[in-house]
Parts: sequence; structure tokens; C-alpha cells
Amino acid sequence: MFGIKEIVSKVINKTPLSEEDKLNLLHSKRINPKIVKYLIRRLSELHIEVLGDYEGSIFELMSDGKLEGWCWQTTESAIVFFNDDDYIERGNLKFDERTFKYYHSWICFNFNGTEYVLDPCLNFLCKKDDYYRIFEIEVIGKVTAKAVKEELIRQVTTPKEENTSEAHKSFNIFWKRFLGDMYEKDQETIVYGPEDVNTPLYRNGAGYKAELQDGKIKKLTVHYYYSDC
Repeated sequence: MFGIKEIVSKVINKTPLSEEDKLNLLHSKRINPKIVKYLIRRLSELHIEVLGDYEGSIFELMSDGKLEGWCWQTTESAIVFFNDDDYIERGNLKFDERTFKYYHSWICFNFNGTEYVLDPCLNFLCKKDDYYRIFEIEVIGKVTAKAVKEELIRQVTTPKEENTSEAHKSFNIFWKRFLGDMYEKDQETIVYGPEDVNTPLYRNGAGYKAELQDGKIKKLTVHYYYSDC
């Protein structure tokens, strides 16, 4: 039971909501099934592998709570299947007085003239206005789907030996040693994400295998690795 009546009573009486109150309130809001079908179609060619532990579609992993802690990688991998002017936002969510700032990222997209948020790591699909109001959002960075698509395509189509970034080279060397022959066999492109909150692939550290068609990403398999190496 969500206890929505009790939560609404708190809102009316201006009583601070707890983290559980906020999560329950947002989960209680109904979403048009057409939006769910739209997202399923959009993201049907995205396959995610998390370490060596589990894999599946974004919605399978999202509903099982398996994407928590992988917000940078998941939003960046999913946004490439959205319209060019949809975007990722990065910033702070306020859960309650104990968790005043939760550093996070989420996807904002337009459907029939209304903006929605897809937050795969916290398992939310809701109107952007509700997300902002309930979590008292502080936006720090933003990047468009178009920018992420272009950068990911550049990364996966640039031969490893031609990459001139020393940081990127060091990152690839680490994973080549760690993965051994599998690094070359799988033909993954390990993406190094710089510490710039407005960059397309921020704090990434994932391995990508992409199928391109007419200069666009048709299918994507992404493998998450621990990136704090």
C-alpha cells in the first residue's frame, strides 16, 4: 500500500516528505500506456550487460532494480535511440533532509507535446513537472541526444590505435590487460568518459558494440564495467 492519502495530507499541511513518501508518490502517478509502448519500440534494440552478473533489455533490468548505480552509462546508452532534441540532464535530487543531494542523471523526452522523464536507474517514468516538483531538482549539466549519438558513433568508428587521447589510451590499456584476448575478440569499444558534466559521454567506462545503418545507430550492446580503476 502506498498510503497516498497520508502523503497528500502531508503535502496539504506542508509537512516534509520522507524519501519513501516521495518515491511512493511518484510511483502512484499513472502513465498513458501509449508512452510505454513508444519507449519499448524506441529501446527494443538496446541490450545491456552489467559486469558478468546479469543482462537483458533496459526494461527487464529496470524493473528488477538492476540498473541502480549505473545512471551515467544507462542514460547515455539509451538516449541514442531518442529524437535528436531529447536530452540527458545531470544534477541533484533531494530525497529528504538526510539525503539532501543525490547526484544522478535521467532522460527527458517529448511525447505529443508533453515532456516526460525516464529514470531507468530509480525505475521511474513520469511527467517532467512531477519529477521536478517531488525531487526538487537541481540541474548541473545537460546534453542532447544528438550530441551523444555523434560522439558514440565517432568513438566506435575510430580505430583504437588512432585515438590520440592519452587518458583514453591508458583506459584502453587497462581493460586490454584486464580482459585479455576477450578485449579484441568481442571488438568492444571501451569509452573513456571525462569529468565534464556537459560532455556527451560523462564518467562512462562502458564497452560498446554498435550496428550502424545509414550513419545511425541501429542496434547497440553495452557492457558495464567498474570505471573507478
